[in-house]
Formats: sequence, C-alpha cells, structure tokens
Amino acid sequence: MNNITTLLHVILFGDFGLLTLTPRYLFLVLFPIMVFLGVFGQILPKIPFLQKTSPLINQFFYGFIGLGCTTVALASLDYVKSPPMRTRMIWLLILVIPCSSQLAIIATFAAMVTLRVFLVYLFFCFAFMAAIYFLISRIYPLNEGLVKISNDTSSFNLFRIVKEAFLSVAETALPFCGGSIIISIAAHFGILDFISEAFGPFMEGFLHLPKEAASLFVLNILKRDFGSATLLSLAGKGTFDAVQLIVMLMIMTFSVPCFNSSILLIKQQKLPKACLIWLGSLIISILIGKIVSMILSICLS
Repeated sequence: MNNITTLLHVILFGDFGLLTLTPRYLFLVLFPIMVFLGVFGQILPKIPFLQKTSPLINQFFYGFIGLGCTTVALASLDYVKSPPMRTRMIWLLILVIPCSSQLAIIATFAAMVTLRVFLVYLFFCFAFMAAIYFLISRIYPLNEGLVKISNDTSSFNLFRIVKEAFLSVAETALPFCGGSIIISIAAHFGILDFISEAFGPFMEGFLHLPKEAASLFVLNILKRDFGSATLLSLAGKGTFDAVQLIVMLMIMTFSVPCFNSSILLIKQQKLPKACLIWLGSLIISILIGKIVSMILSICLS
C-alpha cells in the first residue's frame, strides 16, 4: 500500500507530475505561447516588408524564436503549411539552432574551461552546424517563403485566437500527460537508472567517456536544465578531462529534442515520422561526438 501511495505521489507531484509540471507547462507556458503565436500569425502575413524579402529572411523569424525555446518554435510551425518546409525547419530547430537551455549549457561549459578549450568547442560546433545546414538545404531546398503573405483585411479576432490556442493545448494535453506518467513510473521503478547503467559501457567504449556521462545524457534528453546542472556538478568533481568535456558538450548541443519538444514533434509529424526524426537526431549527435573524439585523440596523440 505504501508503494502504491508513493508511486501516486510521484505521478501527481514529482518532477514530471500531473499536478506539478503538467498544468504549469500547459497553462502557464504553452497556452500564453499559443496566444502570442496566434497574434503573430495574424499580423506577420500582412507585413508588406515580407513581400519583398527572400525565403531566407522568412526562415530567420522561426530561427529567432527557436533561440528562446525549441518547443515554442515547433509550436509556431503550425502556421507553415508546406510539409517539406515544416520538416526543414524541424531539423534546423533540433540540430542547428540552440535553445536557451542549450545556451545555458554552453555558458556553464565556458565558465569551467580555459579560453583555448572553449574556442576548440566553438570551432567544432560551428563547423558541424554549417555541415548540417548544407545537408538539410540539399534535401529540403528553401525555395519558397515560410510565411504566406495575406491580403486579407478582415478585423483582428482575439476571441478566435484564444479559442484556437485553448484547442491546441487541449490536443497536446493527452500525449503530454501520458508522457509524464511514463517518465514518472520509469523514475520511480529505477528504469531511468537502469537505462543509464546499460548505456554506460557504450559511452566508455565508443565515445571514451566516463560511465557517469550516460546519466547526464539521459537527463539532458528529458530536460535540458537538468543536464546543465548535472554537467556542472560532474565537472566540478573532476569527472571529465578537457577532451571529454568537449565531446560531451558536442553531444548535448546536437542532442535530441527535450521531453516538451518531443510531445509537440509527435503532434505535428505523427508518431512514425516523429520517431524517425528523434532517432535520427540521436544518431547524429552520437556520431558527432565520435568524430570529435577521434579528431582530438589524433591531434593530441
């Protein structure tokens, strides 16, 4: 009975609880964001300036939103009607454009290492971002604007915006609650710890990282600020050397979307394609870490 009570407490009031994280995210974060994006979506297509700009400038608006939060930027893609352009921006937002939590991780890293080490990280970071952008542009060419220009002069309808925002949040609530319950149960029964332990030998053998990097990687997938705090804690204990820190941060920089972003990704792309994108970003981030590890090992040998 005590075990059931404890489990229910974790599900309802834990770090990913239905009465803690879920309502806070859905109604204090996502709902205001969707209202703002609704206003943004009605105003932006009517701006004459956008009629004279290239598709690259259109893309910049979504990239700028992604700098603050990948989840918000993914939500804004509801207004992109072209499936190829929406897929292009999803890949860019996940792999190329760092969100505020990723920037916090980078700032944490910068405070822990010398300028030389940090510059090495920046070199690799920008090199892989450029390579990924080039590859995505070859697969999904940016040949049309992401913002569709509208000559509709109808009056601004705030009620419709709020209604659509509420419906969007309601549509997101069920998968978000389901994900929260799964993660809470996994944490309670030690499944997350088991995954970290199982992934440890791979991190040691393939990426030449300490086994503690596995738990850091799992935490970063769930919530980026958890990953940033754990990185600071482990690095402060001397768990990583300079090369391992660079490799670990490269993996975290190009990591898969966090839990919140993954829910919106599933909502937008449906489960099979969302899983393909998620797994693709996971493989890319690990391969980037491996390449950086090999280059640094050769250069320092």
